[in-house]
Amino acid sequence: RTGLIRALEQGQWWRMGGSEVDSFESEFADFHGAPHALAVTNGTHALELALQCMGVGPGTEVIVPAFTFISSSQAAQRLGGVAVPVDVDLDTYNIDVAAAAAAVTPRTKVIMPVHMAGLIADMDALDKLSADTGVTLPQDAAHAHGARWQGKRVGEFGTVAALSFQNGKLMTAGEGGALLFPDQETYEAAFLRHSCGRPR
Repeated sequence: RTGLIRALEQGQWWRMGGSEVDSFESEFADFHGAPHALAVTNGTHALELALQCMGVGPGTEVIVPAFTFISSSQAAQRLGGVAVPVDVDLDTYNIDVAAAAAAVTPRTKVIMPVHMAGLIADMDALDKLSADTGVTLPQDAAHAHGARWQGKRVGEFGTVAALSFQNGKLMTAGEGGALLFPDQETYEAAFLRHSCGRPR
């Protein structure tokens, strides 16, 4: 309640004039072990912005698990990319790493695991696949607020993670989303894109 009152009384209705969004981003990043966080309109926008910063566009392919919400593929398609669905592991419903490896082509720009219902995909095997192929590994972490893999939090894998605050998620604001960033450069690129080119 006090956070809502502070937001209402700060006298500004957008990011640039107030401090509540900045404070939330800082706390959210710290909680997930990431250097930077960026609040956005929703989880789908978070995915699209992450993929855009990674160079997804016409002619590129994005490998996604076949068992996921439409946003995982829609974000790639909105940028002109091609979503390539692959099988999931039937024990975890997370992306099958062998299936993802078999789907990599010279056009593959990104492999995007979806951490299903708070259970993080096999990031050790995926990280090795990313290193072996040179393909970037953003995380669709829409369902992974506060989740850990082998003791690591979502923000500690050295890759961008997109989260959602939609009504059915683990942490909800009714709607909204956020991105976690492992480095300043990607964070700045995302900030400029999300703010229509206006720098902080």
